[in-house]
Amino acid sequence: MSKLKKVLLPLMICGATVSWAKEFKMMTYNIYGARLTNGQKLGESIKPYAPDFISLQEVDKFTKRSNFRDVTSDIAKVLGYDYYFFKKSRDYDGGEYGISFISKYPLEKIYTYELPSEGEERRQLVVAELSKKTFGKKVLVMNTHLDFKPSIKPEEMESLDLLTKFFDKDDIKFISGDFNFLPSTKYYGQMTKDWRDTYMEANFSGARSLSDPRIDYIFGSQSKKWKVKSSYFINDATQDWTKLSDHLPYITTVDIK
Repeated sequence: MSKLKKVLLPLMICGATVSWAKEFKMMTYNIYGARLTNGQKLGESIKPYAPDFISLQEVDKFTKRSNFRDVTSDIAKVLGYDYYFFKKSRDYDGGEYGISFISKYPLEKIYTYELPSEGEERRQLVVAELSKKTFGKKVLVMNTHLDFKPSIKPEEMESLDLLTKFFDKDDIKFISGDFNFLPSTKYYGQMTKDWRDTYMEANFSGARSLSDPRIDYIFGSQSKKWKVKSSYFINDATQDWTKLSDHLPYITTVDIK
């Protein structure tokens, strides 16, 4: 065997055993109806963080208070992303109000479900199935905005649990949004029986600290095909975030294996 072959053979064997991971950055952000600002400014604020997928709650579409703008579309245009979707929760102020998402990557399918709701606002769950070409496997990202009324939480939680079982157990799944419950509540405990809290995994190394007053989350399925790299609420000094919304955007970066 030549010296060249002796060198190449070990390299080929090592290369065959390498497992590559691809980074996926997700954001969830309750934008407070964009009543404090507009889609252009929200997009400009989000853009430096370059999320691949953004889940939005309290979103206006063609309302009077948004100057009859499609806020989701305006944010997407600033980011330069072609894939976005809005789901109405109710008619409001001459237009519509609900939840939406924006994706850098192409989508295979979009699913929508109505959760048990009280009153005029119908709580929604939207599911984006990303193209398998992106990660080489099925990745689902869900977005929801649960009610703050504790009387209907059990029904909402049960519905979320049932809906997520419709998808294959081997799929990589993330569920994001404004859940309106604190980590110290029984609802959080119920959720984390089957879902991993990306914030906890990134910031507490598995320690069960429940003191942070969070209601915005990105949970991931129990799959071993993904791992958290970083998670944080954006509250830097680049701008006064309180002038954009009554929530801070939450962002997490994971490796898809």
